[in-house]
Amino acid sequence: MEYKHIEQSRIPACTLDEQLFRKLWDIFNQDGEFLWHAAVGTGDDLLGKKEERSTQNVQSLEELIGFAKKLPHIDQISLTVEVPDKGTMALALQNFVPISGKLIVSGQEEAWVNERFDACLALFTERKKDFNTLIYTRLGFGIIQTAIPLSSMFIFVMLAAGLLIPSEIRHSQWLWWITAATVVITLRLAYTVSDKLILYCMEKYPYIKWQER
Repeated sequence: MEYKHIEQSRIPACTLDEQLFRKLWDIFNQDGEFLWHAAVGTGDDLLGKKEERSTQNVQSLEELIGFAKKLPHIDQISLTVEVPDKGTMALALQNFVPISGKLIVSGQEEAWVNERFDACLALFTERKKDFNTLIYTRLGFGIIQTAIPLSSMFIFVMLAAGLLIPSEIRHSQWLWWITAATVVITLRLAYTVSDKLILYCMEKYPYIKWQER
């Protein structure tokens, strides 16, 4: 069904707890009965290199809370709610690369959409982690994933080449081969450093994490 009005926004990096989910359900329940579907990711591939990811469908709110509590790392959470004759609410939290979180509310009535959207987003904003959110912006993650690894490895390789390769060789016909080799080595090392830096950030500053109040 196509709805007339839609609101959507990025969900900030935040902590999750039982109170948040129960308040979400209170929002869903405001119009009476609703249909819903939820799945929790159970994988541990933080770098997002696996094409297929393991997920577990949940059948109740208690089961959803139970899964989120016991998992050492919440890989992802997707939740879709349909309120008959009103609209839909959907949220997706992806705790692996590419890291993301999104809330979408659509419906026939603009007031209904705005009210449900503001109420849902406020729950996550209350638990927002400012530094974690900054890390996973496009700019912040670009610095971690690309800028720091490339610049640091470029300096390291250039210094190593200057110290290990004699000057007469560096200024001979081997210059172009040396240049090509340093570029390849720089990119390879930067790729490895990038993966390790991303893993460090995601473990120390996760996008979402269960944390009881």
